[in-house]
Amino acid sequence: MKTIKTMTVAAMSALVLGGCSWVDLDPKAEDILLLKPFQTKQCEQIRRTTSQVLDKVWFVNRNQEKMAEELATLARNTAVELGGNAVVPDSEISEGKQTFIILNCPHLR
Repeated sequence: MKTIKTMTVAAMSALVLGGCSWVDLDPKAEDILLLKPFQTKQCEQIRRTTSQVLDKVWFVNRNQEKMAEELATLARNTAVELGGNAVVPDSEISEGKQTFIILNCPHLR
C-alpha cells in the first residue's frame, strides 16, 4: 500500500511540475518579437540558435504549450545578446529542443 501511495504522490508532483515554467525572460528581451514565417520577408537573418528545455519531469511528458513558451523565451533572450529584434521558429519541438532564426527586422524598430 505504501508503494502505491508513494507512486501516486510522485506522479501527481510530476504533473504539477510539468506545467511550471522555469525560464525567465530577460527584461532586455521584452521587445524581441516572436514572428511567424510569413512575417519575416523584410528581415535579415543574423544566425540560428537551438533552445532546449526538459521535455519530461521524471517519467511524465511536459505540456507542449509550456515547452514552446519556454523555448521561445530562451530564443528571445539569445536574440538580445546577438543584436536581433525578432525570432522565428525554424523547426518543430523534438525532445525538448527547437531551432530558431534570430532576425534583424529594421521595419520593426
